[in-house]
Amino acid sequence: MDLIKNNATETDPKEREAALREKVPDLLGPDEHVVLGYKIGRDSYAFTNKRCIVKDRLGLSSKKTEYKSVPYSAIRGYAVETAGSMDSDVELKLYVAGVGRIEMDFVKSTDIFKLKRFLNAHVLVGDRAGKGAGATQIGVQPTKDGRTGLFDMIGDNASQIDAGKMEQALKSGSTNILLPEEKVELAFKCGRDSFCMTSHRFLKIDVQGMSGKKVEYFTVLWPTIKAFSVETAGSFFDRDSELVLFTNLPDKATNAPGMPRKSRTRIDIDFRKGRADIFAVQRFFADKILGTDTADPSGTAASMSQPGKSGNSLFSWLGDDNRMVDPASAEREFKHILQNDEHVEMAFKGRRDMLLATSKRIISVDRQGYSGKKCSFTSLPYTTITAFAVETAGSMDKDSELKLWTDFDDIYYPPKEEEDSPPPPPIPRRTYLSIDFKKDAVDLFAVHRFMSERCLRVEGKHK
Repeated sequence: MDLIKNNATETDPKEREAALREKVPDLLGPDEHVVLGYKIGRDSYAFTNKRCIVKDRLGLSSKKTEYKSVPYSAIRGYAVETAGSMDSDVELKLYVAGVGRIEMDFVKSTDIFKLKRFLNAHVLVGDRAGKGAGATQIGVQPTKDGRTGLFDMIGDNASQIDAGKMEQALKSGSTNILLPEEKVELAFKCGRDSFCMTSHRFLKIDVQGMSGKKVEYFTVLWPTIKAFSVETAGSFFDRDSELVLFTNLPDKATNAPGMPRKSRTRIDIDFRKGRADIFAVQRFFADKILGTDTADPSGTAASMSQPGKSGNSLFSWLGDDNRMVDPASAEREFKHILQNDEHVEMAFKGRRDMLLATSKRIISVDRQGYSGKKCSFTSLPYTTITAFAVETAGSMDKDSELKLWTDFDDIYYPPKEEEDSPPPPPIPRRTYLSIDFKKDAVDLFAVHRFMSERCLRVEGKHK
């Protein structure tokens, strides 16, 4: 039955290494050793001290064999899933740069947590384990028991829980899925599900099924998170604030209507209003993604100094065209979302929304609703911008334009209007951004010089 369902069984690693060296003498390096080995029929998995090797025999004769090597440095995320009551297997998913998602099924008796601990030790190392910034102090007291109300369960709204207790639970028992030196810095819970931000990664725990025996432990490396957004709660009837993480996890692609091209590009998390300080969460992610180092001030930042040209005409207002505003005033207004060492260097304002170009990132401020209480802040680090362009205004145009291309696939395929209608074009969302400027209220080439300085200064560190 396990062979039919492609479920691998654990084998002796020394025997697996000996078999590989005998059959393919040049496959393993002289200082490379198999630490964990698994076999399924003609195929096998070998986890060495340097990489994961997937052996796949092809064809009826088995003479054609593929040996796929996955260095641990290429893994951007991974997940293990325990077996449910009716399941016959446990699972491992690897999200590998340039390859996509690799799925491995093992017999139910396999110690999947041993494999997860092995990956922790070999993947969560060096720069891939984050910049080592600590958590910003949260101003809301964690709930004592982590219980979730009915409406929050329905809305999937999480509340903050004690990080120390979460760390103790994850380091105890048969799971023990954290590294010895790893610290849980923030933790949240909604019903049976929870997630935490540790010193080494973002970890989401998804409890599935009626019995709750099937659990997915999903790890996202800090460098895999390329941008983030927080949204405050609105009026009285709006019960939640929101966090969105944008990742470059190399998941399988789809073009199904009503679906994103990559399912793991966005990780959406709702917080119960009053049970999490959304701005403290924002500052935490800023420290993790941007780092806490001080950025040198820009030598090219500029603001409009011509009198009478910074107003907003009716056509510009209708088109939501941005104009330059004073960056110092913008910094005072939005100091609560900036790092201590971060400064606004250029600022732009449309009807109500704003765009801040700081010393470390681009921040889009989107005010929503009649009152404007609901507001989202999307942070795009300069290291995530892979290309940019400026487009001057034509003879009959009212606006110029800044275009940004980013390092993650956020493309969405909208649903068809009617069943027989052709599929509508895909929406790039945050993969490609276009910002309109009022042509006589923005020095477009000052913007270009600023973007050149900021994006070229990072020297390809996002690669």
